[in-house]
Amino acid sequence: MNRINSWLMTPAPSQRLAMLRLLVMGYATLFLVVRVESFWRATTRAPWQWRPVGVLSPLTQAPSAALTQGVYVAAVVLGVAACAGWRYRITGPLFAVVFLLITTHRVSWGHVLHTEHLVVIHVAILAVTPAAVAWSFDARGRSTLGPDARFGWPIRVMAVATVVGYVVAGVAKVRYGGGDWLVGDVLRNQVAFDNVRKVLLGDIHSPLGGWAVRFDAVFPPIALATVAVELGAPLALLGGRVRTVWASAAWGFHVGIVALMAIAFPYPLSGIAYAPFFAVERLANRRWFTRRPRPTPRGDLPESPPATFVAPRNLRLAGPRRRWLR
Repeated sequence: MNRINSWLMTPAPSQRLAMLRLLVMGYATLFLVVRVESFWRATTRAPWQWRPVGVLSPLTQAPSAALTQGVYVAAVVLGVAACAGWRYRITGPLFAVVFLLITTHRVSWGHVLHTEHLVVIHVAILAVTPAAVAWSFDARGRSTLGPDARFGWPIRVMAVATVVGYVVAGVAKVRYGGGDWLVGDVLRNQVAFDNVRKVLLGDIHSPLGGWAVRFDAVFPPIALATVAVELGAPLALLGGRVRTVWASAAWGFHVGIVALMAIAFPYPLSGIAYAPFFAVERLANRRWFTRRPRPTPRGDLPESPPATFVAPRNLRLAGPRRRWLR
């Protein structure tokens, strides 16, 4: 327990937690805006289709369309405020609550999607942490705080949440698929069924998946690699090259799902799901975040200094500086 506590409470820079706030809260808000049609359409479904799950399971009737639409608008507004770090102690927790409610409402009509589960968990973790002590409206005029354990434990918990999600998926495959999953039969049948169903319904399908199911030898290596990535997720907590290799493999795993089944997990595909494993505050040092002055070409330099130019006495005119002054 002492080792776990020491690992969990490892100090981290305040800028790292702030960058995670910008990435995760920004993604969640953008997700709401981009998928507005899906969220809005869920408010117009027939009442008999209501199948509440999660925090909405106690409701016997679906909330009114006006109430649901109001919660959606509030979620977008609060998401912008939380991402900007404005009154974060209030907007952060409120956004986490309404984001959970509106995403749960969308999957409470008989088809439970699990593409938003991880981002909801990450938003909830960030909402109860001091993620706005840097790079936010609340931090204007304040000095930057140094590394501290209160900035480190939320990052570790977010990383653990990512790992647990993959491990649970891997355990479910082995538990319900058994040996048939490991030899690729279950995966092959699932790819075939999913694409045929989408073709019959006129939905977007994967031509590559329909072609690949003709070959038995393709799916055993893919199935083994899938289970290895999911059950091997705890290795990412070790950091270093192991973390980088696992994150790359997990991202490639989701790319493969898109290629074979036309099913996209936007949060992992964006790379933000793996951000807690890395020093993301270094993104602020990249050229696209920092505007550097352009050097003056040598051809534009004057051949002689202006007549009013007087060099300081303590200026050592040697090497490149001397040539530049000339």
